[in-house]
Amino acid sequence: MVQSRATFTSWFQSITGRPPYPYQEAFALAPELPDILSVPTGAGKTATAVLGWLWRRRFADEGTRLRTPRRLVFCQPMRTLVDQTWQNACAWLERAGLPAREHVFRLMGGAVEHRWDLHPDRDVVLVGTQDQLLSRALARGYAMSRYRWPWHFALLHNDCLWVIDEVQLMGVGLTTTAQLQGLRERLGTALDARTLWMSATLAEGSLATVDLRERPLTTLGLGDADRRAPGLARRLRAHKRLVRSDIRVTKKDPGTQAFAADVLAAHQDGTLTLVVLNRVARAQALFEALRRRGSGHVALIHSRFRAADRAAHQAPVLQPANDRPWTGILVATQAIEAGVDLDARLLFTELASWSSLVQRFGRCNRAGEYEGAEVRWIDLPDELAAPYTRDALNHARARLAGLADVGPEALSGLPRDVAAPTPPALRHRDLLELFDTQPDLAGHDLDIARFVRDSDEADVQLAFRKWPEDHDGAPPPADSPALHERELVRVGVVALREFLKKAGRAAAFRWSSEDGAWHQEERLTPGMSLLLPLHVGGYDPALGWTGDPSHHANDLRPSSGQPEDHDAADRWTAGCRDYVLLSRHARDVAEELRALAITFGGEHPWELLERAARWHDLGKVHPVFQRMLLANLPAGDLRLAGGPWAKSNQLRGARCERRGFRHELASALSYLVHHPDDDLGAYLVAAHHGKVRLSIRPCPNEQPPAEPGRRFARGVWDGEPMPGADLGDGVLASPVTLRLDAMELGAHGDRPSWQSRMLALRDRLGPFRLAFYETLIRVADARGTMRHLPEESTDA
Repeated sequence: MVQSRATFTSWFQSITGRPPYPYQEAFALAPELPDILSVPTGAGKTATAVLGWLWRRRFADEGTRLRTPRRLVFCQPMRTLVDQTWQNACAWLERAGLPAREHVFRLMGGAVEHRWDLHPDRDVVLVGTQDQLLSRALARGYAMSRYRWPWHFALLHNDCLWVIDEVQLMGVGLTTTAQLQGLRERLGTALDARTLWMSATLAEGSLATVDLRERPLTTLGLGDADRRAPGLARRLRAHKRLVRSDIRVTKKDPGTQAFAADVLAAHQDGTLTLVVLNRVARAQALFEALRRRGSGHVALIHSRFRAADRAAHQAPVLQPANDRPWTGILVATQAIEAGVDLDARLLFTELASWSSLVQRFGRCNRAGEYEGAEVRWIDLPDELAAPYTRDALNHARARLAGLADVGPEALSGLPRDVAAPTPPALRHRDLLELFDTQPDLAGHDLDIARFVRDSDEADVQLAFRKWPEDHDGAPPPADSPALHERELVRVGVVALREFLKKAGRAAAFRWSSEDGAWHQEERLTPGMSLLLPLHVGGYDPALGWTGDPSHHANDLRPSSGQPEDHDAADRWTAGCRDYVLLSRHARDVAEELRALAITFGGEHPWELLERAARWHDLGKVHPVFQRMLLANLPAGDLRLAGGPWAKSNQLRGARCERRGFRHELASALSYLVHHPDDDLGAYLVAAHHGKVRLSIRPCPNEQPPAEPGRRFARGVWDGEPMPGADLGDGVLASPVTLRLDAMELGAHGDRPSWQSRMLALRDRLGPFRLAFYETLIRVADARGTMRHLPEESTDA
């Protein structure tokens, strides 16, 4: 399709109901994307990014389409922003003719999506919080199966355009996004990956990290034509009178009652009054004081609600049923200060950093339609500066002192702040260490929290349930449903530690992937998903997390859904419509890999990738695996004499006689016998479940063979024979003897160890490219299996 301004304008207006602003046209039609989009709040940055990307992917000239990544990764600091952006993206793509269910996905608050990662060849929009997206980009995805970490790592570093929204709220997460882009450019990717930073208040120098600062960054902002554009001009000229409030807040007296009286006296019926406070506890106290005074419509939004409760509180405010703006008093924290499309006549705000204040001002008289719009700011003593620094508050006070109006025009003449990247910065060495997703010998993982959020914001996620014997400290039953997004609440690690100390015998439980059971967790680290018994308290559905033992949640557990993060779990082996021959499955997966090769093209080792795809499940011919697959069949069943089989129709297969047996290790060892110099192929075969990657070692509690000194790992024993197999299309694997020499450190004969070979492979290809090839095999495997799943199970 010929790319033209008139065509884009007509298309954009058909989706949004208004013509694009000039800068939005420039974004969509320019030969190259900018690095920074710097426009004021309320100017349509979200539509610019989503619809500009969609135009470039679907309707631009061929060269632009090929240069535009398939995945748009919209990274935001707050879950409130994710909800709104996700809803907008769904509506826009539906109007553009793309079903939102197939093309728009949320990643927030513990949600683990499976559908999008099976389609790396599809144009998709991922909208998520910095916790969920950055943890996945660091190969330590919060609240998801550890064995899918490499999969999401690959898809978030190849063929993707990251959009970093409201950067002033991201703290160290902003530094991490800059470093990851710099490392992608330095180490190389299989397919292009770009980053777009969007903000009205991006401080100069904040992106100058060690691996990005050498490259000049391009910026797109408003031009004169934008300032004259109908609608946008009115927003830019909106007046917002600035007044200092008389409310006094101290550590001993938060002034809640006087504050509530002041808010009620200033509020006008039929309008929105927005109150933004810096701490959840102060917001909860003011909300309760307003409720006790019978103030009518009053709502509370902050980041310490469970997803189900948060949705119930937010929906009337952000998505009113009659499409008329919600009116009343909204008490909120930073969760509402950026990106949320609210238009208050009156804004009360506590003193905060200057960039945060600018964002809060953007929620007042947003459309420029109020004549008497007003912002009242409340000073804070230095001891209550958190989560901001004293220097940040002093800087904001100095700026406020010289202003009588905080509309966009009044603020546009102020000098831009200068800053340095927030430490610590992710280093090349850190990234390489994170590529290895196997826990240490104590079962612990590298902590990425310091690269995701500032230390005082480090969170875990909690669910509350009741189960038998929960008062006696017994863990939940092993068959408890997996924790679900709707029942999880973010709680600070320090706050939870203090609460558990106060609660005496209370314990937090964590699901263990090593043995498929719940265990009491003593070592709390950010990103964990934990389960607490209901009786310990700490949560109120109307207030959110309070840390008060007298407040009790209700049980929101799902009716079903077993945890999949178990070392022995293999969701792709059981549950097919019938048994599937190994030769048939090998052919299916090879065909799926060829289809991916046609879609992606490029100079990639497609022939080698197809070979690895065909050989990946050879280890299933091992007698131990075949006995497990056939164990539940009745005597005389014809399938007992057939095979070898790769898949079964048993929803719950029999337990393997060797604890921790991993067929993919047997596959890789056999592959190396047939292809001794193909390190990449061996790695791809071994890694197709994410459980055997850079090293080979026994799993915890693994039963060793009877012979003393005989090597063993992951249920495979040194020196045992493995039959050959037909791998489809005339490819035959000969019988071999499995050798585990390579698991030892150092060379064995004339060959380096497995670990040495795999680390050299990682460094030669780079972690991003290697992970992408690994994921192509996993996607082809899953799609090959889905050919034989019941129809209702194929949308995994």
